[in-house]
Amino acid sequence: MYQSDSSPNVASHAPSRTGFQDFDHGATDLVSAAEFNGPGTHLAVCSTDHSIRVFTQDYRHDWTLLDQWRGHDAEILDVKWIGPSLGSAFGTIGDDAKVKVWREDCSQGPQSGHRFRCIFSQSSANHVSYVSLGFKTVRHEVCMAIVQSDGLLALLEPSDPGTLNFSKELDSAYPYGQYSRGSEPTFKLSLHQAARPSYHAISAGVDPKAISLALSAASSIKILRATTTEDGDCKFYQVLEIEGVASVINDVSWAPGCIRSCDLIAAACKDGRVRVFEVITPHHAGFQSPNMSSDPRPLTRDRGNSSKLDRHAPSGIGAGLAGVSRAKAMHESSGATRIQQSWRETAVLVHGRGMPVWRVRWTHDGSTIASTGDCGKLQLWKQNLDGHFVEFAETRSV
Repeated sequence: MYQSDSSPNVASHAPSRTGFQDFDHGATDLVSAAEFNGPGTHLAVCSTDHSIRVFTQDYRHDWTLLDQWRGHDAEILDVKWIGPSLGSAFGTIGDDAKVKVWREDCSQGPQSGHRFRCIFSQSSANHVSYVSLGFKTVRHEVCMAIVQSDGLLALLEPSDPGTLNFSKELDSAYPYGQYSRGSEPTFKLSLHQAARPSYHAISAGVDPKAISLALSAASSIKILRATTTEDGDCKFYQVLEIEGVASVINDVSWAPGCIRSCDLIAAACKDGRVRVFEVITPHHAGFQSPNMSSDPRPLTRDRGNSSKLDRHAPSGIGAGLAGVSRAKAMHESSGATRIQQSWRETAVLVHGRGMPVWRVRWTHDGSTIASTGDCGKLQLWKQNLDGHFVEFAETRSV
């Protein structure tokens, strides 16, 4: 069961619909991933039967099937939409070790099987499955972060944003080290969906154009930022690690927006809790915290076998990062600027009857957490005037 976001009326006589709506997704097997686009007008539903279905909202606010097709040669694991400024496009990863990007072709009719064209397809270089992906769109520039089951994290961008051909690798690393087959934990990533980091982070000296992401594995979340180095390349470095979480983490989501004084990260946990963490970047002297980190940590890299993608001069978001002055990059890398950052757990929300939580998402304005799990419910959480997260809506069990 999915909640539909409101959208402008197409016709003045269209009836107004609120709340939750039920509709048949049409998949012949389990739904493995589902995602709304930014405006909330399209919903992509992926299944273990290898199929992709895209639903759209009509003028009556009913959800109707736009198209369906076979997307991968194995179970589809994740789906993410690209920002609407670059058209109607999304990416998928499957257990066939492929990542694909699909773009809507409005010249094709609805339910023709060709409404969405595959404009990019890439197989894993070392034949390891991709397990999580995300996109960050800033106006007409976009980058893609993707992680493999062995722990390899890569940041990619298209040579031309208009093509969405993510053939240019900005950086790749093993933040948790490289895992052998059969021993790997569950990796999940979430990109910070804002043009800039939080204003306290910028005041403390974080590059305003830094790309930030959270990567979870087992009971740990690592906060990473990608910035330019003194030689002009874009590289990841570890900001801090949220460790010692009381349960295995199944999913992670970074709250959009940059107007807060801190960053908010939500984690879906196996023990039936949704945990919310604050990532704090104090910009005044004398601040101390037991969970503080002040030195960027280098990440394990394997250049020889990590990827077959090109590593040419950056463009788009990567070019923006590389455009930071060499003097500033040398100043930060030399340790002259010590950016202190810390974390704290601010909320532990009991989902359903304490059954495992598998998915967690922030709404696009960063004000609401949505969580779902084995209890079969979708629950929505918001902060009250006291700053505490409380449940304000849920669906019935399905």
